[in-house]
Amino acid sequence: MKRLFLFFSLIWMLSIHANAMRWGVEGGVDLSRFQASKELKSLGTQCGWFVGVKIKKAIPPPNLLFDAALLYSQNEIEYESNNVTRERKMRQFAVPVNLRYEWQINGTLCLYMATGPQWNWLLSKSRLGNEGRLKHSCFDWNIGGGIEILKHVQLGFNYNIPLGKMGEFNNVNLEGHTWNIRLAYFF
Repeated sequence: MKRLFLFFSLIWMLSIHANAMRWGVEGGVDLSRFQASKELKSLGTQCGWFVGVKIKKAIPPPNLLFDAALLYSQNEIEYESNNVTRERKMRQFAVPVNLRYEWQINGTLCLYMATGPQWNWLLSKSRLGNEGRLKHSCFDWNIGGGIEILKHVQLGFNYNIPLGKMGEFNNVNLEGHTWNIRLAYFF
């Protein structure tokens, strides 16, 4: 909760100079691969989705920006419990905060690269049968890039690298590696 307060405090401080801040909406799909370790089989690769609000703000030096989002995300994790394959919906809030560098191609097209931390808070049940449990919050690092067209439409891709465990399954740490494609519209 303290991190969420800090995030919104940062947004408020940045909005003091709102002329350089842009608000938008973002959505997309992700492909997650959950695994417990190299010795255990993968717990399943699942497709999910996310949607939410996004801001971006130019900061000195030129071409450097800060962007952040508050996203609702839904995914499924597949696991085996008592020799039966089961699925559990994972609903969570995600807060990615990125430092972004842009290259203007012309007045209508821009390429960008972004990297930064992402905090995730689980909203659904944390139990995975009798064999495992998901943590209520976890931390990732994002690496990505994309294009922005007409300063309004942004199409990008990201890879989330887990920094720490997201839970346990059969007494082994559980990780989730995620690729996603995102589409944003800035007002």
